[in-house]
Amino acid sequence: MPQPQTRLNPLTALVIGASGWILALGINTPSASLAIIAAALTAGTWRTRNPSVAAATALLAAPVAASMVLIHAPYGEHRIAPLITSDGLADAAHLTARFTALVACLLAAVAWTRTPDLAKALQSTKGGNRIGYIAGTTLQLGPQGANRARITRDANRLKQRPIKAKTVVPHLIMPVLTELLTQAGARGQALETAGYDLTGPRTVLRPVHDSPAQRAARILIPLICVAVVLWI
Repeated sequence: MPQPQTRLNPLTALVIGASGWILALGINTPSASLAIIAAALTAGTWRTRNPSVAAATALLAAPVAASMVLIHAPYGEHRIAPLITSDGLADAAHLTARFTALVACLLAAVAWTRTPDLAKALQSTKGGNRIGYIAGTTLQLGPQGANRARITRDANRLKQRPIKAKTVVPHLIMPVLTELLTQAGARGQALETAGYDLTGPRTVLRPVHDSPAQRAARILIPLICVAVVLWI
């Protein structure tokens, strides 16, 4: 599903997400973590128009929650059942809520960020051409790998060659890795031809929208969050 257009600069979205981390780690209370989770999931869901951000957050937080319970639940002081203590469960819930808040902030920020816009926005920063390329390549690696794996599975299916535990490496993993490395090499040659390693500022045909208000917000919002943490 294509993302709707937005006038929010991707750097602004990432700074807001990082500010959520400042609040979650600085205040470090269950109520603050839950409030940050609610705000992040609301923003992410409003952006995507589907529950994908909430689902991904729950999927990533579930194993951590289980491990926190296994680690902390048996070792409190107030036992309520065999191998379960009330204060241990409270510690596990606290740590899980904090981790979930961090994940939710990250995913919500990513939901508001288009990879091409992020790469273009980073190009306007000092040394941003390299950072933009690294960020763009990293964020595109997952979708490209998934697409190549789907193509490789289809090719094996046409050859009537089932993927089993013994054949998954030569028939699936190695072809996918080979194609990804080949594509990376081709992109590197194209960038070198285009003068990627040359010094100096870069320009783009259609720059990402930015405004003085957003530039000010990228400075003020983290400072306000730090001030809130110090005040509380």
